[in-house]
Amino acid sequence: MTSSLPAREIRVPVFFLLLLLVVLPALLVAGALLLGRRRKRTSAESDSDSLGFVGGVLNALFTVVLAFYVVFSWQTGDDIEKAATAEANALTDAHWQMSAAPEPAASTIRTLLTQYAARVADHEWPALDAGRADPGTDAILTSLRAEVIGLPADTELQKAAREQATQDVRLIDENHRERVDQATDDQFFTVILLIGTILGALLMVVFPLLVGISPTTANIASMALLTAVLGCTVFMSLELLHPLHGAFGADPDAFRIALESLGVPAPTGT
Repeated sequence: MTSSLPAREIRVPVFFLLLLLVVLPALLVAGALLLGRRRKRTSAESDSDSLGFVGGVLNALFTVVLAFYVVFSWQTGDDIEKAATAEANALTDAHWQMSAAPEPAASTIRTLLTQYAARVADHEWPALDAGRADPGTDAILTSLRAEVIGLPADTELQKAAREQATQDVRLIDENHRERVDQATDDQFFTVILLIGTILGALLMVVFPLLVGISPTTANIASMALLTAVLGCTVFMSLELLHPLHGAFGADPDAFRIALESLGVPAPTGT
């Protein structure tokens, strides 16, 4: 992430918070009371050591799977945001390079650059969020590449501007392809890790109930707190699966900032 971009917003629906912090712990308390009363406790022969070992193994496995999932899923969004930043920076540089290019080619390229940034922010971003590419963005990029290659180079200044603009277009193209590939990838391995995270969270809650946790106030309070924390963890994990929307979704802010720096009103819709 670069410091020039605003931090990702955290957008958590209120009903999810009520579900995680009130409903699930309440159900857990009821289950603990019910199962705890039905359990016949024995003080002489206890298998608490074995149960503690199994619980520790489950806890370790859940932690490892969750850590891998967070790293992989967060990296996807981070890669998309870095590619978008590099893409927007190259776009801005290409725009300023046109000050040394002759007319009307310079105006044509400036128009294509602003159209490209607006198209990405307003159309391609939601299309990628739905898992598909945007042909309109590809068409603008193709036209931009052709116009830059065809720039006149009658003077040394014009030649230098064309070379730099050609480099900028190459960077735009490379980062665009990287961003599209990341956004439309099926994330098969990440989904497997997410399933493991959800199953691990369920086992963390169900295991103490199955072995018969004592229905004391301290135990019930601890289990209610654990359920709330694990519920929030699962919810945030589900949000991380979507790199372009949700609580941690990346926004096309780099392109909006680029448009504003060029004096062009940024699109408002994504």
